[in-house]
Amino acid sequence: MKKDFTEEYVPINGIEQYFLHYPAEAEEVVLMLHGGPGFPNSYTAYYVHPFLDFCNVVYYDQRGAGKTQLKNRTNPDTLSYTILLEDLHRTVQYVKEKYKTERVLLAGHSCGSLLGTQYILKYPNDVLAYIGYGQMVESKALHRIWYMDLRKTIEKSKHKRDLKKMAAISSEFPNVPMEQFVAGVHILTDMHLKYSYGDKNYMSIFRRSPIMTFKDGMIMMRAGKNNEKLIEETYGFDISDIALYQLPIFYVLGRYDALTSSELAAEYFEKISAPKKGLYWIENAGHMTDTDQPEAFGKAILDIIEACN
Repeated sequence: MKKDFTEEYVPINGIEQYFLHYPAEAEEVVLMLHGGPGFPNSYTAYYVHPFLDFCNVVYYDQRGAGKTQLKNRTNPDTLSYTILLEDLHRTVQYVKEKYKTERVLLAGHSCGSLLGTQYILKYPNDVLAYIGYGQMVESKALHRIWYMDLRKTIEKSKHKRDLKKMAAISSEFPNVPMEQFVAGVHILTDMHLKYSYGDKNYMSIFRRSPIMTFKDGMIMMRAGKNNEKLIEETYGFDISDIALYQLPIFYVLGRYDALTSSELAAEYFEKISAPKKGLYWIENAGHMTDTDQPEAFGKAILDIIEACN
């Protein structure tokens, strides 16, 4: 079977970074920023792509994550969002050069929305529009909602081992010392994969990826540890007082996203002033919005591209 994607390593700010391309006969490019931190969405791209075939889609594994980490073995202590922002700046330029277009839309998921929002505030003229899904607004508030939602779900399940794991997290989370915050995020991430909204077997989707290898799986298992410095940086993230944007802003929110609280994101979106803006609710979807409902997600992206014409 002929592959509908291409892979490459590109020199970006001193290291070889992994890029996955799904090309199309189109001028627009959607550049995907994954979350985690440290969990690339390049591995699930094959699952979503049939519904995004109307535009070029580019995924890249950020410094410290996925195949980029597999290639470079970056020291976790050197990671920061400042460095990722510099990488993204060069990445946007590279994508424009490769596809010979200025029509690049930046799509940030989860912690990728933290990176993407920082980017458009610093470089508002670099991209055509910004798309946030699993959009982060105020870290402490969304982590509190995430913790309470998972605790309630696990208490209902009465799973003794998972109840014990949750009991290790302070009831004051996330208003705890940094070491406890990072440890709590690790536990919540593990629990989220097991109890998150929907009936999708996410690990099965990852394993069936045409780009997944055993070594990739090992890197993913260490993603939390490899990206603890970035987890620490998420603690103080807060854009709730920022209302003015200089480019079109669109949010695509899973109705049942408790991890980054789609309700919190929707409330914030109402305050935003931008040249164009649009909010899309994806029904029957949680935090993994594109994977939960790829067809509805694709329709939203198509509508956003048309709105930018």
